[in-house]
Amino acid sequence: MKSMRIVCFSMLIFLVPGIVFAQIEKPCFAFLLRGDVSVSCGAAVTQVTRLGDVDEFAVSGEHSTLGYVTSEMTKRSGPSAVAISTTTLVDLRSGMTRRLVGDNFLVSTCGGLFWGYDAQRKNSGTRDLITGEELAVPAYPWFRCSSDRKVTVGTSGERGSDLYEANTSRTKIASAGSFSHGTFSISPNGSQIAYFSDGSPLCVVAPPAAPQCAAESAALPNAPSVDDSGQVLFTTSTSQECFYKAPSNFSPQRPAGTRGEGTDACLAISYWRPGLKSATVVESLGRNPQWISPATAELLRSWAAHPAGGNK
Repeated sequence: MKSMRIVCFSMLIFLVPGIVFAQIEKPCFAFLLRGDVSVSCGAAVTQVTRLGDVDEFAVSGEHSTLGYVTSEMTKRSGPSAVAISTTTLVDLRSGMTRRLVGDNFLVSTCGGLFWGYDAQRKNSGTRDLITGEELAVPAYPWFRCSSDRKVTVGTSGERGSDLYEANTSRTKIASAGSFSHGTFSISPNGSQIAYFSDGSPLCVVAPPAAPQCAAESAALPNAPSVDDSGQVLFTTSTSQECFYKAPSNFSPQRPAGTRGEGTDACLAISYWRPGLKSATVVESLGRNPQWISPATAELLRSWAAHPAGGNK
């Protein structure tokens, strides 16, 4: 099933100062590369989908499910275009797929997959797209929660509102202006919270400790991905120029036989954790990273290699 939406191709990018490389031990994460979901684990990068037009994605390790959003352009007018959007869910163990109405981006949180906002775009999605379960009305309209749903972090989203953790007590995490309703996240066990905003640095906090912040800000209005030890993956922009077929499909080389693609700064995947002075580029091209376990990475690779998988 499909839905209509308006897609804007303008990009919000914040340039990042010089990045110092460091050694990271076998990180496993999924990310968007040239319009497809890819997996980086150790030294290997594997292309998972073969569509070239994946707009958004998320992975639920708890349910071994990949979700991704694609769109079909039907009418273009200036910088915007009317598109038909489809959300596809893939059970990585059985290989079964199903499609949902979904003019939305996907979020892996609360132990499942959720749309980033409801149909009216007034609050976070509350229905687990995998199980169909509707979450109890949260304390905040914009929220993320731990896999067991016992720890929630959220905000009212109104101008001047702060970010709070709602557990046994109400703890202020960040002041208004240092995050937005789309640029904060919580680790699976609920111990770590990451956030940033336009003009404010990337920060990680393990309540009740004070936040620790990087020198860099992230790029794009997407949430960073933080694991249970406080390690963060986020999208950064670089000094290299890329050709853009779509916000998720870009490359330093103009695709053969094409013309008219817009150009902008290339996007990369960076790593940071409290204690490091600077972020580390772990993938020189890509966006929207998400931490995954080695087991989930192997499931994604197996599905991609299967004759019926990977959307060949």
